[in-house]
Amino acid sequence: METFFAQAEQAFREYRRELEECEKKRKPTDGLFGFGHSLQDDPCHGRADEKVRLAAEGLCAAQPPSETAERMVRLLLLRDDMNTWPEAAQWMLRAMERHALPLIAFLSRDAAAAVSLEYTGRYRRWERLPVQKKICKALKEKSK
Repeated sequence: METFFAQAEQAFREYRRELEECEKKRKPTDGLFGFGHSLQDDPCHGRADEKVRLAAEGLCAAQPPSETAERMVRLLLLRDDMNTWPEAAQWMLRAMERHALPLIAFLSRDAAAAVSLEYTGRYRRWERLPVQKKICKALKEKSK
């Protein structure tokens, strides 16, 4: 099970490295008026998302104990370094949070309540994206 967590962490490291490389190669006019290479359109976003998806699905298939599931959920939902990532990655990082949804079923009531408290405090209710609303609802249900 540790392998799946390591795969997810590696996916995030590679994603950040690829983003930094793209930033270095970027020209000031890239993406302007649809010309050149835009960082938002780089395939690295999809590659990272796929790697994280596979790690989360693999962990779900292994039916992890609550502690292991909580560790992965925290990696996906409660990243401390979220604001240090390039702006082009912010939407994808938020979208990747959806991979935590099936893992919530493996959380204990107390773990779900703790994660829920932290996660709901991170985003104001009116700023939450649909996937974040689903996550909040799933955590709340699991913590009952």
